[in-house]
Amino acid sequence: QARSLAAAWSQQLSAAMCKDTTRPCLLVVLPGAEGRRIVLQRLQHFARICVLVPSADLQRSSWARDIVGDDSWIEWEGSGSSAEDAWQALQAWLQGSPGSAVNGVMTYDEFGVELASFLGERLGVSSTPLEHVRCFRDKSLFRERCRAAGVPCVGFAQIRTPEDVDRVLSSDDPRIRFPCVLKPVKGAGSWHVMKIHHRDELRETFVRLYEEMRGGAFPQDVRDGGFVLEEYFGGHEVDIDGWACNGEVGFSLVSDNRPALEPHFLEMGGIYPSQLPIAAVNALELLTKQVVAAFPGMHSCFHFEAKVNPETFEVMPIELNARCGGAECPASVEAVSGYYLPEVAARLALGLDVLPRSPKYGAVASTNIHIFEAGVVTECSDSELDAAACNLVTCVLTGRVGQPHVPNSGSLSCLGWLAAGGADAADAERHLQEALSQLRIAVSPQDDKAV
Repeated sequence: QARSLAAAWSQQLSAAMCKDTTRPCLLVVLPGAEGRRIVLQRLQHFARICVLVPSADLQRSSWARDIVGDDSWIEWEGSGSSAEDAWQALQAWLQGSPGSAVNGVMTYDEFGVELASFLGERLGVSSTPLEHVRCFRDKSLFRERCRAAGVPCVGFAQIRTPEDVDRVLSSDDPRIRFPCVLKPVKGAGSWHVMKIHHRDELRETFVRLYEEMRGGAFPQDVRDGGFVLEEYFGGHEVDIDGWACNGEVGFSLVSDNRPALEPHFLEMGGIYPSQLPIAAVNALELLTKQVVAAFPGMHSCFHFEAKVNPETFEVMPIELNARCGGAECPASVEAVSGYYLPEVAARLALGLDVLPRSPKYGAVASTNIHIFEAGVVTECSDSELDAAACNLVTCVLTGRVGQPHVPNSGSLSCLGWLAAGGADAADAERHLQEALSQLRIAVSPQDDKAV
């Protein structure tokens, strides 16, 4: 009963905050799954939040209506790629809400970044130019822009059909040398990414991924984009999280990725901040500034993925996302820097000052949770987790009992993520392993034995 009363009070408070016209109005495009609830609640501390949701995403995002209230819920018939329909729905909402105005637009969803930029331009509010966002989301265009700006770039070729594979292999293109990586031109979460060692493997793998892509529940623009084949650059993979304000990098934090599990390049977590030599970190920070400079006017948080050779300090961009990093990233960055990037993104969109806070830990260690057996989830619980003793930063479990589990499918097969803090990287890693041992996660294969 106490829990029900608290939930009711929270909803009443949220509704009151949504009707408060003294604060700037922030439009959040595609609020996503319920794990984002805390994000909207934190943004409500300084902004009136309204959300924009397509009919194709209603089930996943329905939780957000309780947060923002009916008066600040905007939906339209279609998908996240139907920008004009979304614009018409927003216009209708504005016309039906006298005195309302949208002061900024943001999203933390990869499939909402183009729409958010489109709406920002239509509204005339601060945002990253739509042309740039389209380049960021298209790995071929992104590499072409980097190459034109003199930024390091691997050899690559775009492949949409089996005939394109034949063309690339018959041309003996000097830009393509095996091993290579085959990945969707548009995408996130490492799904449909494969390391390719030789020509025959490319033919076999492309046919399989091509059929999976065409038959999967992916947005049409992802299916139309096809794949990019690029040279494999060996080295240490990192993330650089931060923001750019009117084309200038305002802040960046380099963090180390644990080695991705090949050949599917499954993300396995990392260490915040980077433990690489300072010369490597400096080279990566410079690369970040060079890439941002290639896209004048960038105005958003970013999640930049890159590689560095730890011996020569040669660096190579992988991709730049015009949004906050997902999973454990926002909580981990905040824990070691004091900056909560979803809040920073909102403040940039609204033209408000970014407010620094004190970091809580010297380092954070994180892990993505994978089980490499196919079957059915039989247990997925953190009920025994001692958050205080483990210096818990974040724990989100996405597995549900009874849910089919298919391994090696990028973020789709990840059962959750976990991060813990400490005075330094070793201390954080110790707390992470302690927390991990307290989780109860199991998948039952066909023989019904838990793994």
